[in-house]
Amino acid sequence: MVRQTVRRLRRSPGLTLTALLTLAIGIGASAAMFSVINAVLLRPLPYPDSERLVALIHRFDAYGRGGLPASAALYFTYREHNRAFESVALWTASTASVTGSSRPEEVQVLRATFELLPTLRVVPALGRAFTAAEDQPGGPRTVIVSHGYWQRRFGGAPVIGQPLIVDGQPHTVVGVLPENFRFARAADLVLPLQPRRAQAYAGPLGENALGRLRDGVTLEAARADVNRMIPIMAETFPPVPGMNLQGFRNARMRSDLQSLKSNVIGTLEDVLWVLMGTVALLFLIACVNVANLQLVRTDERQHDLAVSAAIGASKARIVCDLLFENLLLGVVGGGIGLALAAAGLPALLRVAVNQLPLPATVSIDPQVMIFTAVISLAGGVLFGAIPAIRHLWATPTLTAPAGRTQSAGRATRLVQNHLLVAQVALALVLLVAAGLMARTFQSLRAVETGFTGAERVQTMTLSLPASVVPDFSEAKRRLRALQERLAGAPGVDAVSFASRVPLGATGPSSPFFVAAGPAPSPQEFRFVAPDFFRTMGIRLVAGRSFDWTDHDGTRRVAMVSESWARAMWGSAEAALGKGIRMTTAEPWAEVVGVTADVHHESLVERPENAVYLTLGERMAPFMSRTVTFVVRSARVGTPGFAESLQRAVWSLEPDVPVAQVERMSDLRNRAMERTELTLVLIGITGSMAALLGLIGIYGVTSYVVSQRFREMGIRMALGAQALALYRMLLTRVVLTAAIGVVLGIVLALGLSRQIMPLLFGVTAADTATYSLMSGVLLATALLGGAVAARRVTSGAPLRALRMDG
Repeated sequence: MVRQTVRRLRRSPGLTLTALLTLAIGIGASAAMFSVINAVLLRPLPYPDSERLVALIHRFDAYGRGGLPASAALYFTYREHNRAFESVALWTASTASVTGSSRPEEVQVLRATFELLPTLRVVPALGRAFTAAEDQPGGPRTVIVSHGYWQRRFGGAPVIGQPLIVDGQPHTVVGVLPENFRFARAADLVLPLQPRRAQAYAGPLGENALGRLRDGVTLEAARADVNRMIPIMAETFPPVPGMNLQGFRNARMRSDLQSLKSNVIGTLEDVLWVLMGTVALLFLIACVNVANLQLVRTDERQHDLAVSAAIGASKARIVCDLLFENLLLGVVGGGIGLALAAAGLPALLRVAVNQLPLPATVSIDPQVMIFTAVISLAGGVLFGAIPAIRHLWATPTLTAPAGRTQSAGRATRLVQNHLLVAQVALALVLLVAAGLMARTFQSLRAVETGFTGAERVQTMTLSLPASVVPDFSEAKRRLRALQERLAGAPGVDAVSFASRVPLGATGPSSPFFVAAGPAPSPQEFRFVAPDFFRTMGIRLVAGRSFDWTDHDGTRRVAMVSESWARAMWGSAEAALGKGIRMTTAEPWAEVVGVTADVHHESLVERPENAVYLTLGERMAPFMSRTVTFVVRSARVGTPGFAESLQRAVWSLEPDVPVAQVERMSDLRNRAMERTELTLVLIGITGSMAALLGLIGIYGVTSYVVSQRFREMGIRMALGAQALALYRMLLTRVVLTAAIGVVLGIVLALGLSRQIMPLLFGVTAADTATYSLMSGVLLATALLGGAVAARRVTSGAPLRALRMDG
């Protein structure tokens, strides 16, 4: 049977190759996207019994704010009083400087309590994990290096027991992580966190906590256990300086636990399922295209099938042969598609690398192969059933020309008209999705960020850790000296620094009280040096900016964003002189300036309310020693400019690494990465689907019209006008396509809820997008029908009648 089928397929090499290529595109795209879905959503995290790992997240009901992290106080409480967890670990991601080589190097660091690796059930490939003694304050300085850092820094040489100078302090390497270890972010080093009980304050303060559930404990039971322990924590540890116990109770903190996998994936799940849906539509369009091709092949073989029936072959046997032929096409097309998926997966991962969670390892694994085999066979049945059923309807005779019987023509036209409707509808759904994402990307590009000249602002991150500069006043003095040194670099117009820059790393927020004002709500806060707003191009709406006397003096001052000033006091001018504070127990800080609103965290949300604070001594415990410098210059992006800034830094601080050297425009582009990822992938999928759909629509309309070649000849022989026949044929094609457009609009609107969360600045029912894409499909159908109708009514049918005669 296989040999006979191959021989039949080889008789029409053009149709066969077109069918295989169409299938390969649809199946290959589906396999590539499923490999991502499988790695991120379906496959468990790469840790033993990972379903029992939970992220210890919290929320403040009074402020309506969730997703809050943990703290040392919560860690100690959960470790000592829990009933639900087998173990609890505390960790935080940061950077550190490694010195001792030719130039200082900034590395990514995971600081974790000694329970982290055992909680994950990860064993170092070399050496050992941390001990409880090393995690005590003042304990031995040890470090575990990643496999990649071991290879890069030590060349794979024996490393256990070797010294490594981290943040100016000698550490001893005690272990090397497994090569395939993935967690949270790509860390080069793991250091003991060494939380201090004496400096632990009640509440979520920025660290992350991880727990492993005991056998038989559900997530709901763990949430209840955490809610039981929160009051214990509040009674055991003091509140944050400036806050009292009653204020903490009024915030109504409670558990918001999530599985670690849900916490890692976040909102990416919605994006991936939308992308998988677009690929599924691409696969269906490919199947419809192949069904059309096979329908053409079957129609042309009606005479041969009639001969087979005449010599004793039953209809069931002929139908089985047709189905087997299509299954063989599906299997071969699936094999080619899998090869295309394997070849294209690296390019897909390069596009999505910054959006996929770190533990995910995307590959063509056995699950992907099984999925490919299933859809290949399903596709073979799907597009093979239509020609087979059409053969059951047909009544070919040996005396009729092959493929020209009246009954066969009607059946073929009926089926192909339905396929044309399906192709138009499916293609419209994908074109609308691609159009909506393009509009979203266009809207994001037009968002006013609140700062200007992003392409002329250079950013770079520096760190003066407490282990190197214990005194905060000295650290502030050295940062000011760096600001002045950078200001003297050639071509520099302005320089400043802040704890975070807009669209940079996510940072803390806090409720701020106002005198005689409403209940506080969380506001973004960050520490900024003098001249920051001028350097960033952030407009000053009212009042003044900070100067160094504000940072050095004892007077408490602050600046706020315009939106918050209007919400609290009615106008920016009215905010000047007003008092704000984080807690009811601390003195008021006077508002001296109001800035324009700035997008700090996201471009798709409204600008966040923001509070800007000085580098005062009172904030020293809460301010990171890692800051980001911003430099405005027309030379940004020119050769050698970034290197000149690095040399200026090292002329004062030779052991301070300069990291994350990039432009503000790069940060803006990164803020659009997820939307850009979705746009690129939907765009690629939509383009491929549109190409297949448009080719199919053109081909179907042409073939449907050309099937009436002989009929039009008879009509013209009886006196029908060519123009009238031309209009009739074209009207029927456009009417059929219009039905597909209407159906596609209904489908697109029905599926709009799935894509709605990904849109910005455009609705899922955007009239302009639907109109444009509908016009493209109708124009394509019109073009295909016009070309075929002209050929059919150009006089050639009369010659066909003479040939038949």
